[in-house]
Amino acid sequence: MKKALLPLFVSLTLAACGGGSDSDNKVTDTSSKTQTNTTTSTGNTQTPEKSDEFAPIAGVYDATYQGDKAIVVITAAGEYQVFDDLNDSVGGNKACYAAPSDSTPNKKFNGLSFEYDENLRHFKLKNANPSLAFEVDEYKTLQYIIYGGNITVGSGSLVVGSASEKVVISPRKMTLTEADITAQKCQQ
Repeated sequence: MKKALLPLFVSLTLAACGGGSDSDNKVTDTSSKTQTNTTTSTGNTQTPEKSDEFAPIAGVYDATYQGDKAIVVITAAGEYQVFDDLNDSVGGNKACYAAPSDSTPNKKFNGLSFEYDENLRHFKLKNANPSLAFEVDEYKTLQYIIYGGNITVGSGSLVVGSASEKVVISPRKMTLTEADITAQKCQQ
């Protein structure tokens, strides 16, 4: 009888030791999972993915200045494109978008591209004078920043004009899309 109980006792003791080992492994697994999640989360907040890097600013913006309609398109690749909306008295009320003329608002930025500045955490228009940047705050609100003699920051439209230059900056996207503008380009 004693010989029969000894193997049973040894089996129960080994099973109990094995149970403790599984418990220790669970703690180790949880720790490594937590570490992995933290690394992933940190990686996502530092730099946008290249495929959607400019998604926060990509879209169509109104750049109308004193009745002269203009449209700005920021492409998914971060290119700044200006179009003269000819559906106004200056453009002969044509329902199409043309290449910008010298008098079109924001023409000076046409063809420039944005880059993402990781240190400042905003999108800056390269080679622009004055320098223009867009920033997305924690509430997903788009604000502009203009660097020149003074720094100007705003979330409403900014309209600046002189005899030779007109600049209209708006952080509010229109319901039009880049595809809408492309489909309605003027025939030349």
